[in-house]
Amino acid sequence: MEAKPVKGVRMKRTAWVLVLLTLAGAGLGAQDDTPTPDADGVYEPYAGVRPARLVQATPAVVLPEESRAGGRHICTLSAVVGVDGTVSKIEVVGPKSPLDDAAIAAVKQSQFAPGTLDGKPVPVRTFVWIPFLGADQPAIPVAGPPRRIAGFTMPKPLKTVEAEFSDEARRKRVSGSLLVSFVVTEEGLPASLRVVNPLGAGLDEEALKAVRQFRFSPATLDGIAVPVPLTVEISFNLRGRY
Repeated sequence: MEAKPVKGVRMKRTAWVLVLLTLAGAGLGAQDDTPTPDADGVYEPYAGVRPARLVQATPAVVLPEESRAGGRHICTLSAVVGVDGTVSKIEVVGPKSPLDDAAIAAVKQSQFAPGTLDGKPVPVRTFVWIPFLGADQPAIPVAGPPRRIAGFTMPKPLKTVEAEFSDEARRKRVSGSLLVSFVVTEEGLPASLRVVNPLGAGLDEEALKAVRQFRFSPATLDGIAVPVPLTVEISFNLRGRY
């Protein structure tokens, strides 16, 4: 999505905020900050971090009773693809389903190429969707930038809220851009928020406070609402005199 100043920007003295919504994994080439991992050493696919790739997908195998109980459903999983392509820390994103175990087993048996930073493999968080669309269709995992997945529609922002400059940042003249990664749920709500490259001086908290109030029309895959990772870039810029 194109970066635009949000309409109706509420000015607080000399501060203004620019919001950029972009799909996680799409990359933010204009971002100058060096990518940093989370507390577990895992990177988000942004800036110079290239996402892990699904090389060979193994279809999920379900029993007839599991298929009937699960209905038409898409399992969404978050996983960490390690430097050797192994998958770990698999978590179900969204409501639980009788099909989750089959989806997890399929992802464990699939093959991935690791994500990279400056050409070197690094652990990268990866979303995988496993569509269970009927007994006549194999449930084959898909991954990668959603815009490249057939049948995937991206979430659309319905409401954005301006982040305020903190008093501490204004006093210390701290400015810059930060990234907030989060998941847009099937209901279009932001969840699992994390500041990827903190600025400090109270700006991180202000950014999180604003993003928690965002609302979206949810992403869909084959017409079914699914969770999807997003990244928001928020730029805090100071103008004028003090």
